[in-house]
Amino acid sequence: MSESPRLRSDLGLVCALALVGVLAAAVVPDAIGVVRILIAGPLVLALPGYALARAALQPGELRGPELGALSVALSVVVTIFSALLLDALGVRLTIWPWIAILVVVTLAAAAVGMRRGHARALRPPSLAPRVGEVAMVATAVALIGAAAAIGFTPLSAPKGTDTTTALWIYPVHPLEVGVTSGQTRATSYTVTVAVSGRIVRRYGPFTLAPGASWTRLIAVVGKPPVVARLSVIGDAAAAKTVSLRCWCTSVRSAAKP
Repeated sequence: MSESPRLRSDLGLVCALALVGVLAAAVVPDAIGVVRILIAGPLVLALPGYALARAALQPGELRGPELGALSVALSVVVTIFSALLLDALGVRLTIWPWIAILVVVTLAAAAVGMRRGHARALRPPSLAPRVGEVAMVATAVALIGAAAAIGFTPLSAPKGTDTTTALWIYPVHPLEVGVTSGQTRATSYTVTVAVSGRIVRRYGPFTLAPGASWTRLIAVVGKPPVVARLSVIGDAAAAKTVSLRCWCTSVRSAAKP
């Protein structure tokens, strides 16, 4: 029974809203994604920051409008750092890993706030808000709307990328092997070159930025068959090996200038 007042507090409500956001993301179909955004939106733009602010600050240290502005700011920071963390770990930025981090941060911060005695009992909202508070709330709503519009707008891929990777050989003397990365993020590769069935070079792993290229020259004798083998490193979904076979010629003009 001792936990009941805490659960009926502002932090208890934050935990409940966070769980509702997760449930909305799970059950609301894509066809009515606007509803899912409206329900799960607070989990991205308000709840983590509010829980963190209440856990860190003493009750009454900030007024309501100040706490609201800080909550939005901290939520945006948590959302951005969550994306950076997922990208650094090589996790695709889909909705579920992102929401998982936001929920964990929200629930953990709310639990800390409750333990520190920072939870406040829920009270009916005032029916006569001051003009300054109304203006601040309106500004916060506008900022949240703009952030949501930006956050849910698909971004184009970086220039020079199309989510593919090209392996190429100029079959001249010296032999030229190259890779052009069309991935949307920095990607690591290895390249193995075999001449007349014998491996003569192994390169990598080396990392290419989106749109960047890598080349190497290899001396060959005669007109042997050449096989270049490209492997993608680090991404299990894209960890494929591609081979390219050609025969060397003596036409020097075929080489890149």
